[in-house]
Amino acid sequence: MKLITVDKLIPLDNEDEEKALLFGSRVSNKEGTYLSHGEIFNLLETSPVGYFLIGFWGHGVNSYAFYYSRVDSWSKICFRLPFGGVYMDNTKNAELIKLFLNNFILFEERLKGNATSFMAIDSMGEALYKVERKDGGVLETRESLWGTKDWQLKLK
Repeated sequence: MKLITVDKLIPLDNEDEEKALLFGSRVSNKEGTYLSHGEIFNLLETSPVGYFLIGFWGHGVNSYAFYYSRVDSWSKICFRLPFGGVYMDNTKNAELIKLFLNNFILFEERLKGNATSFMAIDSMGEALYKVERKDGGVLETRESLWGTKDWQLKLK
């Protein structure tokens, strides 16, 4: 899994790099950051190759999340996972983020030999996963994989 872009990541939420919590590629800064729930699903139609965003962002006392978004020639990925809100169990959410990303990395590696393209959006419980297989078949689910170990979208 490609975690870091070739470009230098720039701070998106604070001009002071030492205080910033959200970073992205120059493309993400120019094209938009897709941070709110309503914007995230627009990522599918509008984000160019090279879009990359990672970090923490939120508003209010309970609307905080960890973000990981990436668009490359093969995939469109956008995760907005709960973390940082005052009423959240952030210790538990940190463990769930670790589990989620580890499972995602393994799943994505398995897909690379079997799929022509892959889309994964998971935003605070709402999701869209779509795999286009080499044989022309398409697998799709709107079920969130947040907090689950079940990443078994069947490829055959």
